[in-house]
Amino acid sequence: MSKKRPFYQIVHAHVFVLKLVWKTDKKRIGLELMERACFIYEYLVYGAVFTQMILNIAQQHMEFHRVLFFLGAAFLPRLFSRMYIQYYANYAGPVSDTRFFEGMNRILYEKACQTDLACFEDSEFYNQYMMAVREARTRVPKMLHDFCDMTVSFLAALAGFYLIYQMDRFALLFIIFPILGIFVFNSVLSRRIFERERETAVFQRIADYVNRTVHLADYAKEMRLTRVFALLSRQYERSVQSVQNVIGSYAPFNMFLFWCFQYFTFTLLYNGAVLYAGYRTLVSGTMVFAQMAVFQNFMRSNTWNFLYSAESAVENVKNSFYISQIEQFLNYEPKIPEDAEGLMPELPIQTVEFSHVWFGYRGQKGQNVLKDVCFELKAGEHAAIAGFNGSGKSTLIKLLLRLYDPDKGEIRVNGTDIRKYNLRAYRGLFAAAFQDGRIFADTVSENILMGNHGSPQKDAETVWKALKLAGMEKEVRSWERQEHTVLTREFSNEGRVLSGGQSQKLLAARAFAKDAAIAVFDEPSSALDPIAEYRLFQNIRAYSKNRMLFFISHRLSSVQDADIVFFLENGRITERGNHRELMRQNGNYAHLYRIQARNYQAQTDTGNKKNADRR
Repeated sequence: MSKKRPFYQIVHAHVFVLKLVWKTDKKRIGLELMERACFIYEYLVYGAVFTQMILNIAQQHMEFHRVLFFLGAAFLPRLFSRMYIQYYANYAGPVSDTRFFEGMNRILYEKACQTDLACFEDSEFYNQYMMAVREARTRVPKMLHDFCDMTVSFLAALAGFYLIYQMDRFALLFIIFPILGIFVFNSVLSRRIFERERETAVFQRIADYVNRTVHLADYAKEMRLTRVFALLSRQYERSVQSVQNVIGSYAPFNMFLFWCFQYFTFTLLYNGAVLYAGYRTLVSGTMVFAQMAVFQNFMRSNTWNFLYSAESAVENVKNSFYISQIEQFLNYEPKIPEDAEGLMPELPIQTVEFSHVWFGYRGQKGQNVLKDVCFELKAGEHAAIAGFNGSGKSTLIKLLLRLYDPDKGEIRVNGTDIRKYNLRAYRGLFAAAFQDGRIFADTVSENILMGNHGSPQKDAETVWKALKLAGMEKEVRSWERQEHTVLTREFSNEGRVLSGGQSQKLLAARAFAKDAAIAVFDEPSSALDPIAEYRLFQNIRAYSKNRMLFFISHRLSSVQDADIVFFLENGRITERGNHRELMRQNGNYAHLYRIQARNYQAQTDTGNKKNADRR
């Protein structure tokens, strides 16, 4: 949370919101101020001032045609204000909302794409990030609305209190009460409400996870075949109970603060003023009945006007805390800026080198995932990265792609620290397929090209060549719309849902479609059968001819043809060499390979026996 002083934080939040709205829709501020001005006109000018003028006309015995002229002159501005309020509500406002939301979403999307990957794996940052994204689309326009309301209402209140001052200067003393209510009691109340919601955010995230999981098709089978729903229900109940406990801990003092705010801001202002006017009229006799009527009308209109101003101030104090969170997110400076400038990598790629690289994930201090990793790969060489689960294989690839930077050591390409390269150009060196890659709600073609378009004919050739290498060409050609088939049912029931194996083939095709200097395949075959896996790796090797290749596979039979194998244990490279060399070393690599070979042989023998029995 911001450490700024409360008053400065509120002012700063308003300046930030005005700049943000000006950036997304320059007309919005003027439209909103005009709408608020027309609304206030209804209460102050047409209500209180118009009443006073009517009484003056009655006292002056003005001629009837002049009275009609005056009534018409007073009616036309009100007609204009009414028409503008309806124009804003039914056209200008909704159009402005559309422009604002489009601009706000673009800003949020760009910032999300700039945010370091490490931030998404930091629960504290992610909670703040989700709060900022969730609140930005509502809090920013709400704060602008309240700012305009407060500004116009405050100016109208000054005018109203000036008119009251002309009638009775002592009546202005009643302003002290709402000032205490707003800037003392409500300021403390708003800060406590924000603190309460921030404390409940982590529990609300758990509840949202359960809500999302129960309704997603991805989890439907497990929900029906296991008792996981009972587990999720307990998580949901605990999170709801935790939210209730936090709310309960804040409730007593918050209720006291709210009562003080209401009593000082509204009750003492309006009722006190009415009693005062009544005393002057009925007891002291220092105010005639007509003056009392005008005074009470002024005070009633000004009280409601002050009410709007107070409510807007209340909301602005509260919103300033959320705006502070939004500003922190939008002002976050990534450690690895996506638009980082630098040297342009030169082709061909001669060497990739890890030099004493250490790395640990954010929030896991003292737990290094990679420890003193050193190796060098030369042009055209194929490297397999093997090891037990959790040994750091995928992390090594993430560092190579500069999704993270090492805590210590350097990664060099062609002898240059990769942090010195232009980031987009550097990542353009790689064609990558990840085991946890995602299929997007779009066509097969778009899921393969991923925005890298050329001419329609060239795109089609690239897509079909990639599908052939991935072993998916025949399947896609058999579909009615072929490469134009929409995947997932996110937007249409006619979308095609891929199996695990099909998804992995499509992810591999995504890499095959890119003409890059370095190929990276992270567990590209974990959902494939042995035959499909064998064919895929044959095509990976064919695609990677004259390219540098890094690949991870849990099946060591697929790494036998690699030029070099790096075997990781607990973040360290404990064995290196080609397959034959590692088998002669008779270490953990050889041990794991033999276990997998025996299991595969046992499965093959069982399958052959079943086929023989059927005959």
